[in-house]
Amino acid sequence: MTLRTPWPTCTTCQAIPLAFFHNRAVDKPHRLWLTFSAFADSASRGCHTCTLLYEAVREPFKHRLDDEPIYLECTTVDSDGTQAVALTVDLASPHDRGTWDESLWKRTDGQRPSFQFVPIADIKYALNANDVPQDARHFKDLISLYAEDDGAFRYIKQSLTNCLANHNLTCNRVMFPLSGTASQQDSVVNIVHGNHGLVVAPTRLVYVGSEDSKDPPRLVDGQECLLNGGHLVLSYCWGMTPKDAPWKLTTMTIQQFTTEIPLTILPQTLHDAIMWTRKLGERYIWIDSMCILQDLKEDWDREASRMASIYGSATTTLAAASSSVYGGMSDRRNPLRNSAAGLYLQDGSSKSPIYILPNGQPRNALLPPPTDSRGWCYQEDLLSGRLVKITQKSVLWQCVGDGSNPATRAQGLEQLRKHPPYQWYTLWYRLIERYSNKSLTYPEDKLLAFHGIASDKAGPAYLAGFLKTDPWVSLLWCRDENQIRQRPGRRYEEYVAPTWSWASIDAPVLFYEANARRGRKPQLDPSSMDPELHHAEVQPVSFFDTGAVKGGSIEISAYVVMTRTASVEPFLFNTRQGAHTYGRRNCVDRLTGDALGLIVFDVALEAKDDMLLCCAFLQTADMGLVEKNGPAGLGLALSVQEETSKHLKCTRVGYVQFTSAFSALCHKRCLELS
Repeated sequence: MTLRTPWPTCTTCQAIPLAFFHNRAVDKPHRLWLTFSAFADSASRGCHTCTLLYEAVREPFKHRLDDEPIYLECTTVDSDGTQAVALTVDLASPHDRGTWDESLWKRTDGQRPSFQFVPIADIKYALNANDVPQDARHFKDLISLYAEDDGAFRYIKQSLTNCLANHNLTCNRVMFPLSGTASQQDSVVNIVHGNHGLVVAPTRLVYVGSEDSKDPPRLVDGQECLLNGGHLVLSYCWGMTPKDAPWKLTTMTIQQFTTEIPLTILPQTLHDAIMWTRKLGERYIWIDSMCILQDLKEDWDREASRMASIYGSATTTLAAASSSVYGGMSDRRNPLRNSAAGLYLQDGSSKSPIYILPNGQPRNALLPPPTDSRGWCYQEDLLSGRLVKITQKSVLWQCVGDGSNPATRAQGLEQLRKHPPYQWYTLWYRLIERYSNKSLTYPEDKLLAFHGIASDKAGPAYLAGFLKTDPWVSLLWCRDENQIRQRPGRRYEEYVAPTWSWASIDAPVLFYEANARRGRKPQLDPSSMDPELHHAEVQPVSFFDTGAVKGGSIEISAYVVMTRTASVEPFLFNTRQGAHTYGRRNCVDRLTGDALGLIVFDVALEAKDDMLLCCAFLQTADMGLVEKNGPAGLGLALSVQEETSKHLKCTRVGYVQFTSAFSALCHKRCLELS
């Protein structure tokens, strides 16, 4: 008999040698993952095998390992010598290895097991389906049928009632039922409400149905919510969702979904979302995978362009705690952690099953909500007037108008209107800094997943990360060197954004000048060396305004000098000796070798000596810093792609801090940045 599990397994786990599980046929460690962080990420995305292995890891290691490689080794557990595998890690590099070894090499029977590396988890397995314990045989359904505490739903209902009674106008983007001016456009009702402008109703919604079998969940026209009281929105992590997942809306499934969405095909998180919507007394919920045609780019682009309206007009957004679509709203009864994982490994021309068993280790430390680290979820959080954030042990209500709750991101956005322009910009750039720390499954979503925020708060002044109303500071972003070890920066293989945009690299960024400007009193006066902006444009990927681009250019006039790169020593500015040398180079005069500035490369690996670069001056620094050995100005390091009689065509490679010596050698040129 073979037991087939409905949850996915990553390609790394599928490549484990079958001989590893047969009679201890492998006598050396098998390197499973290059780094512990990659292993943890696979577990969070829903690989069933990685989930069980990660759950078995002893608690001290989950928060102290990062770049160390993970191995599998054979072992035995229990007094009867039950065969098992152990996860081990090479702790040769951590300085406190000794403090870990003594406590973690010991077994419960006091014997010291023979491992090449330090064991961090023991995992039992079964070769025969008959040996899988009955309580680990959840193979028929994607979901675990359990009841959430009714107290959570009472809390959410009471919070919503209080919000509607006391700060409805503050938290509402759209009043339901329809009570304002409506116009018809593209067969979609558009509603004008208050100061928030035009808001577009969702194209489709999931009607959640009822307990009556004759009233099942189904896909309906989004305009139904205008007549029947609004809609909820689900914010969640997809994780390792198969391309042919039966719960995805496609051109093949849309006809069935308009008749019925069978609950049996839904993974835990989506199933829970429908049950929660019912228990909260609501009728409609918007779930991206079930309301956007996943195999029709035109439909996806149109809906992506409306994210600000979809989330902004929702009655409430529900943010799920699970890191994948399989874990559930609260993640407390994640079926992946309680079910044996069927691993089908290559055995010659056929495959043989191995069943990885849950080890039942208690979860002593709670992980932060996974939605906090995801790029799409960041936007959904910011655009939601009301948000219910579900964690493994709590349910938290947040809304813009409730001053008693801790400040939310959405509350912070509302505060933007009350600040003078330079302080507004400071908050704006902080949004980008935080967003650049978030993760995305698909690089091409980098601009897409921020577009709802940009269109809602910056409007047409925003072009692929560039702000026409504050051009120089929006160009003066710098790779966050505090995270040089974890994320040294890399360029995407596919085109995502022009090189002058912070979205062009996979790395967290900082806007030093934006933060410095906020504290200046008075603000800096215009300088004779200030650049001029002539033109800025981008070429959208789609007819719909999604934020994604296939090209873009900025034309400016600025003072420049052609420089050569050299070692960063001696250091030009006040900095801790030896800090941040990786990914940095000084820019020096090509003839004399005199230092003109310090370049922080956008991608650390691109920093080399003797590179010929054009350095452009964009911003005068606070001159008070010069007396303290600080930079006299800020600008960009550019690689010249083409030179004409009119201008230099360049791409950006880094961020520059200039010394005062720069001004004696520079001259003005027209630049076209792409």
